[in-house]
Amino acid sequence: MNNVDWLVIDWGTSNFRAFAMQEDGTLVGKTERNLGLLQVEGGEFASVLESILQDWLGEYQHLPIYMAGMVGSAQGWIDVPYVEAPVSLPMLAHGAHQFTLPWGAPAVIIPGVCYQVQPGRYDVMRGEEVQLFGLQTQIKQADFSAALPGTHSKHAVMSDGMLKSFQTFMTGELFSVISTHTILGRALPEQTESLEAYQKGINESGGSDLTSALFAARTHRLFGHLAPEHIHDYLSGLLIGQELKHVTHPHLYLVGGTGLCQRYQQACESLSLTSEQVNGDEVFLIGMLEIKKVMSHDK
Repeated sequence: MNNVDWLVIDWGTSNFRAFAMQEDGTLVGKTERNLGLLQVEGGEFASVLESILQDWLGEYQHLPIYMAGMVGSAQGWIDVPYVEAPVSLPMLAHGAHQFTLPWGAPAVIIPGVCYQVQPGRYDVMRGEEVQLFGLQTQIKQADFSAALPGTHSKHAVMSDGMLKSFQTFMTGELFSVISTHTILGRALPEQTESLEAYQKGINESGGSDLTSALFAARTHRLFGHLAPEHIHDYLSGLLIGQELKHVTHPHLYLVGGTGLCQRYQQACESLSLTSEQVNGDEVFLIGMLEIKKVMSHDK
């Protein structure tokens, strides 16, 4: 692959993604592997990375590598301390960990951000902070709110160009666990899409006791209010609606993949929230380029 100047890596607990970049931030190529941090044995992150890059690029030894995500966590390659919110882009860049790879190339791991929700209670993110600063650069706004749907959805507030606060919702993981490992998902037929069931879940969300509301996925089925093949869409609407009914800002940027963001956009419309979908990869790469610029300027 020609004209590659640096590499960006998003290495999470379940997946690995690498992007080949030109100096100005132009994307040249991309590769993905179902090879998350949890699958790397004995802390052999360097050798695993070397093997992937060898197969993908061939000539990689001279390329600087910028990494973000759970690769910088206690379960990752190097435990890089969080930067505490409120945090600016330069503060995030200055908290990055720099080291030299075994084959001699320079590497950087972005630190992630922690936020003290209240005394004695913190929230954390790794990787989403890069997307948020990339989004800030893309839309040229210093003040906005964003939701980043996923296994652990993040809702963030940007103010005066800084990541001011954020909150995590375990929406995706709860859906997976409930639909797979509880009575609510047991003995269901193959699931089919139902906007009506999804909307019913949204409408019935937002109460003070989610555990009670969830049981309706069983009783609605028992009493014929929901078809058995629509239970997953009902659960999805209930959980996503529960998450979005906490939103106090009237407009949300939805950052992520098209399919999941589309579901969130449908829920926003039902809840009289305006929203706008943003490609998660695009703003991630913009954010990494902006961090690289700050770090290069400081040298």
